Amino acid sequence: MNLMYLASAALIDYEVAQILRKIDVVMLLVLAVAMIVVVLMQKPVTGNIGTIAGEDTQTYAGRNKGKSKEQILRYITIGIAVAMAILAIFFFITYLEV
Repeated sequence: MNLMYLASAALIDYEVAQILRKIDVVMLLVLAVAMIVVVLMQKPVTGNIGTIAGEDTQTYAGRNKGKSKEQILRYITIGIAVAMAILAIFFFITYLEV
């Protein structure tokens, strides 16, 4: 814990850390709302359970028609999650007070 305190105290001044912490919280809230929106835009994954009972009659071309949109949404979800993790780590590093 002292190592994290020394690193944060050496890199960032206390007043600057307070301002950065407020900006960080706002960015985390915006990213959280964006994550909710992006996840709600994705289609649910059923796991192709209907193919066992013969209910799934889609062709290969019809099944892969919307993959590009789904793939883009998946990459956006991963990017937002990584950004939120980095911002959360930054928040707790700057949270250490004197």
